This record gives sequence, C-alpha cells and structure tokens, in this order.
Amino acid sequence: MGTAKALGRHITACSASLLPVVCFAQPATISSTLDGAPPLIIGHRGLPGLYPEEVIAGYEAAISGGTDALELDLQSSSDGALFACHNVYLSDTTDVAQHPEFASRRKTRMVDGVATGPDWYISDFTAAELKTLRVRQPIATRSKQYDGLYPMATFQEIVDLAKRAMAAHSGRRIYVYPETKNPLYQRQLGRPLEEKLLAMLTKEGWNTPDAPVFVQSFDPASLKLMRKLGLKTKVVQLIDGTDIDYRSGAITYTSPDTAKPFSWLQAGDPRTFAAMVTAAGLAEIKTYADGIGPWKPYILPARGVDAAGNPVTALAEASNMPPTSLIAGAHSAGLFVHAYTFRDESQHLTRTYHRDPKAEYHAYFSLGVDGVFTDFSTTARSALTVWLKERGTVRNEGTGPARRP
Repeated sequence: MGTAKALGRHITACSASLLPVVCFAQPATISSTLDGAPPLIIGHRGLPGLYPEEVIAGYEAAISGGTDALELDLQSSSDGALFACHNVYLSDTTDVAQHPEFASRRKTRMVDGVATGPDWYISDFTAAELKTLRVRQPIATRSKQYDGLYPMATFQEIVDLAKRAMAAHSGRRIYVYPETKNPLYQRQLGRPLEEKLLAMLTKEGWNTPDAPVFVQSFDPASLKLMRKLGLKTKVVQLIDGTDIDYRSGAITYTSPDTAKPFSWLQAGDPRTFAAMVTAAGLAEIKTYADGIGPWKPYILPARGVDAAGNPVTALAEASNMPPTSLIAGAHSAGLFVHAYTFRDESQHLTRTYHRDPKAEYHAYFSLGVDGVFTDFSTTARSALTVWLKERGTVRNEGTGPARRP
C-alpha cells in the first residue's frame, strides 16, 4: 500500500475542495458493513509493527494475532517468480548493500514517473539470488530485533501458509490479499505480473468468486486486464493521495505516483485519484471491482491550525473533521470499503484519538468500514473485540470470522 500520511454528532456538507463526493447533513449513526458482518482485519505486509515487512514469520505472527487476511505487494524476479516486497528496489528492506557480489547492479530508474535510485531492483535478480538476501525493518522507530533473520517471501510461500493455517483451524478463513505493484512499469521491463498471478491462483484452485482472495491495485488498467484475462476473485481498487493540506483538510495530488494511476499519467488523463470517489467514479469502479481501498483521510479528513492561524505540519497536531459520505456512497454502489493504513504510533494518530490507536479503529468501525489495513493486527483485533462486545455482538474470539465466502 501507499504510505499513510470523538466523531461529531452530525455529518455535515463536505467542502468541494476536500472531496468530490456528495455529502449531506444527517444524524451520525453507527453504520453497518456492506454484508452485515464484522469488518475484516487485514494484516498489512504481515505484522510490520514488530517484524520486518512481508516475511513469513511476520505473517505467522499476524495470524496468531487474529488477522483475517495476509496482505502483500507483488514484485517479479528476473526469472518470473513472484515475491512479496513493497518497493521495486531492495535497499530499504534488505541487506543487499552488504552483498559485494551485487554491487555492480546498482542503478537509477524511472518508476511510474518518479526518478528512483541509485538502488538495486528486484527485477534484476533471479529468485535464487533474492533468497540470499535477508530482510530488515525499514522504519527507524520500530524494533530491529528480527533484522537479518529472514529471507524474502515468495507469493507461493504465503499462499501455502494461508492454506496451512486454515487446515489447522477448521472454520477459520484466512484471505490472501496480493497487490499488483507498479504493474505497468513491470510489464515494460518484461516482468508482467497479471498473467503470472492469474496462473498461480488457477493452479491453487482459487480463481473463483468465493476463493479466499482479494486482488488489489492502484492502477485500474491492471485490474481490468486481469478481469479480461479471466480473473474471478474479489477485486479492490486502491485510492491514493499525496498529502493533506491541514489548513482545509483537503487531500493534495502533487506527486506523479500518488496523484493518479500511472496508466492515466501515460495517457495524459487530467484526472487524479479524487475522480474515483465521486458517484461517477464509484460507478465506474463497480464495473470491474468489488470494493475500494481508500487512504483514511478520504473517510475522516484531518485539519489543524496553530495559534497564529498557520496550518499544522503533522497529523498528530491535527484533529478530525466530520466524516465524508464515501462509505455510504460506496455501499450504495455495491462496493465494500477497506481503508488504509492503521498504525499504533502516535505520529499516525490525530489529536482526536488522544494517542489511543483503538479509538481510531472504533471511529472507523462505527462509520461502517468493511475492513482495515493494519500494521498491528493484534491491536486491531483487540479493538474490534471490544467494539463488538459494546454492541452485544457474539463472536468466536481469537480465530477471526468464518464468513464472507
């Protein structure tokens, strides 16, 4: 996914500059999910609040912590193996810089309109070479105790883990949630993701509408291509933004790779991701997808100014604005909503939550979100358990919901 940058008593009209979704005044109520079931806990890159990103040990810990889904970013090796890694380059999450045998492969590239590097790119390494690397925590403030212990994980290994977990816990459903990452860039390099992903899901018997799979992408061209190729699983259109203007609460769109899908940039399409959250945009998404994955400020915007009237410079200094009608609009279009990304650290929480990450989950659960991408599945599961108990909902604790076929 992209990096994420006490509700009021009434939902009020949304500023046109903030979000082009139809908003209207109405009493704030506890909304339901699209299918009436509890929201999903989606283990974003495993359990990266503790482990390095996208390693099997992290996914195992997320399962133990109560996650419902194993989320991952797909990248292709030079010989066509699908690996889980957030970026197309390796230096931030692996020890590649400590491998002298790979020193000559360091280079610069344009990735979705952005100059990157010098760095080492996954597409220049074979699967065997990638397996010699060890993964490390890219966020300085998080635990480093597991750095250097684990190899990069393949998509096949994550699928196998989900199957083992479901076999070990009868009735529990563990979803696999792959993202086609920078798909046009990878196709241009001769490392297309879509056909390989579809072939693997078909081999596993998982290319069906009721398979425990969500396929996601920021680029609708990738999702539409997979539908054309015969993908039958649930599909999620991710919706990004560059930053927040804390004076108004508006989402900004200034960086090529976060302002719009790369296929739109290539085509000279003037629209940004903001077009996706309009009524027309949601209707278009419904023609090829089952749900949306919006950045959290599309649902609960944040705004803040200091004593001099200047905008604050950090999310932790801002406060929640009234919620938009995006969840209601998506549900009306028949789309579920999985919001990203929830994190425990105080710098990722607005002042509204008083440094309590569970308060943030409760706010989104009460608005009817269908799922949350989280770096801390244990916190999310605990928050959901409390939220459900407060509403008298009975569930089988600690195993995750056995539903949503």
